[in-house]
Amino acid sequence: MRLLSQVNLNSLKIVESAARHGNFTRAGEEQFITASAVSQRVKSLEDQLRFKIFQRGGNAVSLTPEGETYVSRVREALERIVAASMEATGQSQEHLLKISVLPTFAARWLFPRLPLFQRQHPDIVMRVSTSYATHEFTTSEFDLEIRYGDGHFHGLRSDLLFREDLTPVCSRKLFHEILGDKPLSKVRPEDLRHFTLLHSDTCTQNWQSWLDFAGAGFVLRETKSIYFDSCMMSYEAANAGLGFAVANRAYMASDIRAERLVAPFKVHHPNTAGWYFVCPDKALHARKVSLFKQWIVAEAALTQNQLDSETAG
Repeated sequence: MRLLSQVNLNSLKIVESAARHGNFTRAGEEQFITASAVSQRVKSLEDQLRFKIFQRGGNAVSLTPEGETYVSRVREALERIVAASMEATGQSQEHLLKISVLPTFAARWLFPRLPLFQRQHPDIVMRVSTSYATHEFTTSEFDLEIRYGDGHFHGLRSDLLFREDLTPVCSRKLFHEILGDKPLSKVRPEDLRHFTLLHSDTCTQNWQSWLDFAGAGFVLRETKSIYFDSCMMSYEAANAGLGFAVANRAYMASDIRAERLVAPFKVHHPNTAGWYFVCPDKALHARKVSLFKQWIVAEAALTQNQLDSETAG
């Protein structure tokens, strides 16, 4: 007899996340567990249900026909649980702000600042989902998204937070191990051939683009490389001393100021793309969305002003 009454609620949340992302690694990042743990939870639930929820194919997964029906009902049930919990605690949807954010943007820029918003607006309850996917606001549960792009999102209001500004970074310890006491001002892009370059599957052209702009495209042919499934992991690898990552300065500014990382190059790759606050026009009529927009645009302006000041200095 199948003990379906013992289905774990966390397993259902993990399955829903994996279905939304189409990827166990990204589901793991959202749920703060490993991709292997996601796979194990999914397999355990499939064994209980006696049907396959996902078709596996490399890093990507897709729902089976049975899985599509099942996950749709699980998603509805999870939303009802959230709504019931809010009703039981006297909360309403007008105080629940649901946002979708790119994972690296969330971890490297938003999360360190979010306590300030919570202190300013303690009545607003936040539900944050990290995802590389974009959603149709007419069918999704989200009030707003933080998206990367050129700002042209059809039928939606978009406000620029800051543009991408790429620069290579590595740990101070690794820098001195390889180049000794060489002054940062004397380091040239071609010196990168002495280091391992850290790449991301989600930002595949960043190194080539930056090196070509710096006049050192040949470096890619002369150095070792390590590949990661996300920008966030390549940044963590740089902090750990594995090599140089090419990173958005806004993400790494605190590590550079704290001298955990060095950014030796004055070459900053100009980029017309950036990160945008995105929502339907009508969403701004809601107090929770309007307040969050005012706050995040102001925080982004502070970040941009600080980066501009450091560049000028």
